Amino acid sequence: MEVRIVACGIFQPELEQVLRQIREERPNDSLINVTYVPPALHVDYDKLKDGITGALDQVSEPKKILLFGSMCHPEIGEFTEKYHVVRLSPGNCVELILGKERQKEIEKSAKVFYLTPGWLQNWEDIFRRGQGWDEIDARQNMGFYDKILLLDTGVSEFSDEDLLEFFEYTQVPIEIEKVDLAVFKENVVKAIEKALDVESAVVAG
Repeated sequence: MEVRIVACGIFQPELEQVLRQIREERPNDSLINVTYVPPALHVDYDKLKDGITGALDQVSEPKKILLFGSMCHPEIGEFTEKYHVVRLSPGNCVELILGKERQKEIEKSAKVFYLTPGWLQNWEDIFRRGQGWDEIDARQNMGFYDKILLLDTGVSEFSDEDLLEFFEYTQVPIEIEKVDLAVFKENVVKAIEKALDVESAVVAG
């Protein structure tokens, strides 16, 4: 049985790494294919909905996983219901990678805006072109946060210049926290197992 994952492009580096591991560990499992939805669509709910449903419309595999946070779109459950997808319960990409408990721990002492390597690679498409924010807009909107925390998953390279450019855009201090992909992999494996185990729609969690 083949499985199709429709995933936010923000996850692409992490997902490809995790799927390589899963294929090595579970060679007898079904063939897993992935379609990525452009991450910049997050700035417009209508475009995000169209991007997700458009990708799902092209899926021929009987088993489908939607790798988006449950809070990425307020109506994501409603407009994906007819596709009988397996969805994940974590609210966003940060929780999928970091885990809820670690996220709560971090936020006890500071107001944090999170970046993943995918967000850092796509921030101009998301904020400058998608949201239409210039530096003043960015600093007004980001000024609420005490710091920006980049979750370094170890699968994408970034430079000091990349970080400096985003800092100059936001004027919010940037810190880096190295994280492994254990939580993210666990979420992906759970979704694959549910997709293989059920014959109809399942909502994980």
